[in-house]
Amino acid sequence: MRVAVLGGSHGAYATAADLSLAGHQVRLWRRHDADLAPVRAAGGIALVAEGRTGLGRPDRLTADLAEALDEAEVVIVPLPATAHRDVAGRLAKELGPQQIVLLTPGTFGSYVLAREIELAGGRQPFAFAETGTLPYLTRKTGPAEVTAPVRAANLPTGVFPAARSAAVLARLGELFPSVRPCRDTLDAALTNAGIILHPPLVLLNTGAIDGGRFDIHASGTTPSARRLIDVADRERLEIRQRLGYPAPHYEQATYYDAARAAEGLYGVGAQARLVASGLWSERLTFEHRYISEDVALGLPLFESAGRLANVETSAMSGLLSVFGALLGRDLRRHGRGLDRLGLGELTLREIRSLLHEGWFSPMWRRVR
Repeated sequence: MRVAVLGGSHGAYATAADLSLAGHQVRLWRRHDADLAPVRAAGGIALVAEGRTGLGRPDRLTADLAEALDEAEVVIVPLPATAHRDVAGRLAKELGPQQIVLLTPGTFGSYVLAREIELAGGRQPFAFAETGTLPYLTRKTGPAEVTAPVRAANLPTGVFPAARSAAVLARLGELFPSVRPCRDTLDAALTNAGIILHPPLVLLNTGAIDGGRFDIHASGTTPSARRLIDVADRERLEIRQRLGYPAPHYEQATYYDAARAAEGLYGVGAQARLVASGLWSERLTFEHRYISEDVALGLPLFESAGRLANVETSAMSGLLSVFGALLGRDLRRHGRGLDRLGLGELTLREIRSLLHEGWFSPMWRRVR
């Protein structure tokens, strides 16, 4: 399959290398051509991953977005949600009507990109899709090297418009066999583990993080952190159930409880492999995507979904307020709350219909 991978993130390099080694025709795009020099010098990207190791050789390395997208069947965006608006502006005039755009993960970015492209007067693709988690838990280990000790065992994926789910998920399954269908993209977004996991881990380890390098997964997952994670996750499950989304819900307990690991996003032994790798011992700041993405964008989305579902979200709302105080700004005014995305005045029935029909819905004009 012809695939364009956008960006220079950890996930972008893992995706480009992995799919190249799997035999797909991969084009890797970065904003600046000089950033691709190490990959050119190395002849590709060296991947060490669960299930696949080797030198992935993308067919094209380019800073020309049109060249990267030319005849690409799937466009993969493994970038933080904070980059989605910039990406939407770049894609608005370049997408073709048969292309699929996949966000890994999305944080409801599939809807955001479609809306931004519409506002820019651009062309919509065949469909957008987004995963609820990362296909790989990964870190770069060099300018042209990447290690992914954990590969997603279950990759919940929603499509916008959801009416095109069958065709889109069939294609994406050729790239990621662990794709699991979601009812729509809000369903997928509400499986995002990072939004539940990372804010408590960062908040309850702020002192240690301020001291320098720290592994929140190895050293920071204390009993107290687990309690807060579990409370927030119970709120997430209640929201999903009240909104009518079916199991599996990929509870956080499936990550921590070995007896249930096969049901979870990452499968058996994932936590042990992640901790043993040592790759998540790093310097964290409040600019890290754990904060800029999971807290600032994700928690407002979850909190607003709670309001839609009439679910009290004391833990989520408390985290959002405390981080707002730490950052010195009202995160609710700048996050991905459904009201800020034009959905605040719609009923649940109308939102479901819009997510199913996408830009073909008569309600699309109301949310633009």
